[in-house]
Amino acid sequence: MATNFTTSNQLSQREDLANWISNISRDLTPFKASIGTSKATATTHEWSTDTLQAAGLQAAAEGSAYAVSTSPVITRLNNITQIFTKGIEISGTLETVDKAGRKSEFKYQSEKRGKEIMRDIEATLVSKQLRTASASATGNIQAAARLMGGYESWVGVAQEAGGTLQANGTAGTGVSVWNATGSAATFTLDDINEVLREINGVTSAAPSIVMMSTAQKVNFSNLINTSAMNTRRNIDEKGKLRQSVDLYESDFGDVEIKHNYLMGDTSIFIYDPSSLSLAALRPVHFRDINEVGDALRSFMVCEHTLEAKAPTGNGVITNASLT
Repeated sequence: MATNFTTSNQLSQREDLANWISNISRDLTPFKASIGTSKATATTHEWSTDTLQAAGLQAAAEGSAYAVSTSPVITRLNNITQIFTKGIEISGTLETVDKAGRKSEFKYQSEKRGKEIMRDIEATLVSKQLRTASASATGNIQAAARLMGGYESWVGVAQEAGGTLQANGTAGTGVSVWNATGSAATFTLDDINEVLREINGVTSAAPSIVMMSTAQKVNFSNLINTSAMNTRRNIDEKGKLRQSVDLYESDFGDVEIKHNYLMGDTSIFIYDPSSLSLAALRPVHFRDINEVGDALRSFMVCEHTLEAKAPTGNGVITNASLT
C-alpha cells in the first residue's frame, strides 16, 4: 500500500544545493599569453623600426675613394591605447546573507569581471579593429573612445586562402586590414608555406606560431590526417593515437599550431610572438566608488595597446572557409 506524505513533511526537507559554483565559460587568452608585455607612457604609444639596405653585388678597387653608403630611414610607428572597464555593484543585503559557493559576493563578482576584461582584451587583439584616436571634446573628457589597432591591422604579409599573396599599400600600420578579393577557399599547407617564405625573405622575424579558430583547428587536423601527403601520426607509449596536429615542420622551421576560441573563422595568423607585445599604460586596477544607498560599488579599469615591433614579420591567411 502506498505511503501518503503530508505537505508538512515535504516542507521540512532541506534543499540539496552544493556549496560550490561551476563556471563553464572559458577564460583562456591564447594570443595574449603568447606575446610579451611592455610599458606605454602616453595614449599614443610609439616605437621605431629599421631595415638594412638591399643586398647586392659590389666590389671596390684597391685604393679607391671613400663613398658614403645610403641607408634606409628609420620608421616610427604608433598605436593608440584603449581603455577597458567593468563595473561592479552589489547590494548590502546580498553581501551579508549566507550564500552557496562563496562568502563575499563582491569578491566573487570582482574575480568574474577580471576574467571577463581579459577576454575582452583578447577579442580586441585578434580582431580587425583599426587604430583610431579621439580628440578631446571638453578638457580631458573625450567625445569618443580611443581604439587600438588589432593584430590584423599590423600585418605586412597576407595570402588569400587558395590564392596568391595580396598587396596593400598601408598594410602593417594599424590603419587598414587585408580584404578578400576572391571566393572563400579552404586554406592549405601551401598557403602557410607561402606566407613563411615571404616573411623569411624580407625580415629577421622567425614566425613560430600559426593561430586559428577552434573550428579551423579541427578542419586543419582533419585535412592533414585524411590527405595523401606523407603525414606521420603519433602513437605514444600508451598506444594513444593523436588526431590533432600541434606542430608543423616547415621549410623555414617548426611552427606551433594553436587554436583560439575568440578568433573568427576566416583568418589564420602566422607570427613571431617575440615581435609583439601588449603595452600597458594602466594595468588592471580598481577605482573605488562611494557607496550609493545600500549598495557596494567598484570600477575595474585598464588601458593597453598592441605593440607590433616588426609588422613585415606578421602574416595572415585571409578568406578561409571551413569546407
